[in-house]
Amino acid sequence: MNAALAAVEALAGIVIAAVTGLDVVGTLVVTEGTAAAWRPARVFYHWTWQMWRALGMHLKPEQRRERWLSVYGPLSMLTLLLLWLVSLAIGWALIYMGLLGQLHGASDFLSLLYYSGSSLLTPSFGEVSGATAPAGILTLVETVMGFGTIALLISYLPVLYGAYNRREARLLTLDDPSGERITPGRVVTVHAPDADHERLYQFFAEWELWAAEILESHVSYPMLAYFRSQHPGQSWITALGVVLDAAVLTCAMVPGALQREPYFMYRRGRRAIAEINRRLHVQPAEDALLSRELLGIAYGYVAQAGLRVDSLDTAWERLQELRSTYAGGLQGLMDYLEAPAGFWGHSADLGG
Repeated sequence: MNAALAAVEALAGIVIAAVTGLDVVGTLVVTEGTAAAWRPARVFYHWTWQMWRALGMHLKPEQRRERWLSVYGPLSMLTLLLLWLVSLAIGWALIYMGLLGQLHGASDFLSLLYYSGSSLLTPSFGEVSGATAPAGILTLVETVMGFGTIALLISYLPVLYGAYNRREARLLTLDDPSGERITPGRVVTVHAPDADHERLYQFFAEWELWAAEILESHVSYPMLAYFRSQHPGQSWITALGVVLDAAVLTCAMVPGALQREPYFMYRRGRRAIAEINRRLHVQPAEDALLSRELLGIAYGYVAQAGLRVDSLDTAWERLQELRSTYAGGLQGLMDYLEAPAGFWGHSADLGG
């Protein structure tokens, strides 16, 4: 075998195996806040989600489209594992071909690929007849990488689904007794019975903790963003937007709220949106939902509920200032994930 060609094969195999190994560790262990452009997992999620979403947009009715989109999250994890294992098998086959030339008397790529794939899943290094010591050591390293990849993913799944379950459980508590779509204004009035400001502030304190957990889990494990709710009309990003808008409404209208729990919820939610967008590489979108007319409707709800409120002009100025810091990012993330346009609680009748 040509020495130069063998060196190129060995180098290519080492690069493929090393990049794959680093991607496994970076995805399942390190969980850093940003992903480099060369990371296979980042490229995989970017392009597969774009194609999956594009296909789903042609499906009718909406329930069928939602079922299609909900498959992507779990399926992507299994597909990513398969791609990692295939990449490792190809990389190690090239390493064997470049460094050893042959194993078991076979020197063609397909035979070495079969041996490499077997070594990833079974400890076959002890069965190599007449293998040299370097061959046994290389096979051992490959087997450790294969077992390590599978073990990391298996140990990773309970953490992933634990975070998913905690996220979804909180969504079940966001409800409107009227059975209508939940709006920020209704969130404020429903959770301030008898104009009880402290009950309202307690509500935002609880959701601030939820937003903090969303921030931590979805930045560490960004694939969680693609896991959709099991319940029709519900979405984690839509719920975050509704509660965040409710917190901003409270800060804008209720005197003293800027020093209390609604403001803390606003800060936590704003940062969660910014960090998750950065992790998923989502660009802000133009937001056109903010208007003085909509504020006037919410203002009327809150005033009728008996809560203390500042003037409408003051509330409008505060609302513009606060909401401008996250509205584009929120809309961009909702568009990217194809989230439902509104949020419905369990009091809603969605027709089954």
